[in-house]
Amino acid sequence: MIRITIICSILLCAVINEAHSQRFIAKAVVGLNASQIDGDTLYGFNRPGLTLGGRLSYTNEKAWDVALEMLYSQRGSKLKFFGDRNVKGIQLNYLEIPVIFSLRDWYIESGKYYKVHAEGGISYGYLFKAEANGFNTDHFNTHDLSWLAGIGLNFTKKLGMKLRYTSSMVDLHQKEAELPKFKSYFLTLRAEITL
Repeated sequence: MIRITIICSILLCAVINEAHSQRFIAKAVVGLNASQIDGDTLYGFNRPGLTLGGRLSYTNEKAWDVALEMLYSQRGSKLKFFGDRNVKGIQLNYLEIPVIFSLRDWYIESGKYYKVHAEGGISYGYLFKAEANGFNTDHFNTHDLSWLAGIGLNFTKKLGMKLRYTSSMVDLHQKEAELPKFKSYFLTLRAEITL
């Protein structure tokens, strides 16, 4: 996994100089996750967490693009959204690598950008830190595969907001553990700044 992270980082850095060309657009991403886990008896999107990272899009004159992201993402579950650390819950820290296809619309001629877009894709996640109060994390999967869908609004050519839903396709518990199935999913509200 460390090799994949290093390779992706090198590729991201190698093309960052091309960010101002017509083909590649680089963006910084910062936002908030609200997550939960099915199967843990805790209900609601009560676990807040950060999402930070970068996005590199391949684009052209048409109304679509393909993007690769590298994100730090906090997920999990919690009994109450606002509460101390001793409240029952799970805190998960992931390195995520989503691959996304976007459709864009409402072209703003004066600013030369698309106002709205819809996207979908898949994301690989690597769990590098897990903390739990009331749960055993010894049998948690370190690898995750999720699908995602989202909508976005650009205010200017440089600044936009996005709302995204992500749902895991992999059980949080390892198969050999023979434990209840835990399914992770979360909502993300984030800002994107074009570099």
